Amino acid sequence: MHKRNNNKVIIILCLLAVVVSLSIGFSVFSNNLIIKQGATVTPDPSNFKVLFSSSKDSLQTNTITPGSLNATATPATINNTDPLHPQITGIKVTFKKPDSSASYTFYVRNEGSYVAYLKKIEFGKKTCTAKQGTSQTLVDEVCKKIALTISLGDDVTSNNPLYSVGSTKTVTNHPLAKGASEKIYVWTAYARHLDNPPLADGDFDVSFGDITLTYSTTDS
Repeated sequence: MHKRNNNKVIIILCLLAVVVSLSIGFSVFSNNLIIKQGATVTPDPSNFKVLFSSSKDSLQTNTITPGSLNATATPATINNTDPLHPQITGIKVTFKKPDSSASYTFYVRNEGSYVAYLKKIEFGKKTCTAKQGTSQTLVDEVCKKIALTISLGDDVTSNNPLYSVGSTKTVTNHPLAKGASEKIYVWTAYARHLDNPPLADGDFDVSFGDITLTYSTTDS
């Protein structure tokens, strides 16, 4: 009888050991699940590329041929050296008379693996230089009225405003899906303004600094 009781005790102890082992095992598995579910995914910078392109459908970096009216404009150059901050450079227009303009059309493409959010647009400095025989003083006054504007996408709406040359412009709620492209339209003009506008007495050049777009993986 004593031997049977000992056997029962041993069996009970074994069962308790098994239950404790299973409990510890489940606890570890649960902890592992919590750790995995709480893991942080850090985007690989090498897979985040937002680049300017001369083509909508594929990445091409040809110079951008401008359109113009009563003006002469030089081709612009794409600079994709920094895939987080694509640039367009070399925008220069020679205005010959009022009511003249120039424009550039190109594209921004998301060549990366993540949705890209436009965060800001930076405009370089504007410089106006009188041609020979033209008054620099008058050109300086006209220069104050000449702006460079940029629109994003096919339409200019309240959700897709024009941005004008000046300080950095912050942007929110403007995503670009991976593999997608968006048109960029840049325009400048020497127009007859109201209220006795200043007018130059000859031809003059207007050079615009680089336009830089900054993108991020988050809109916050």
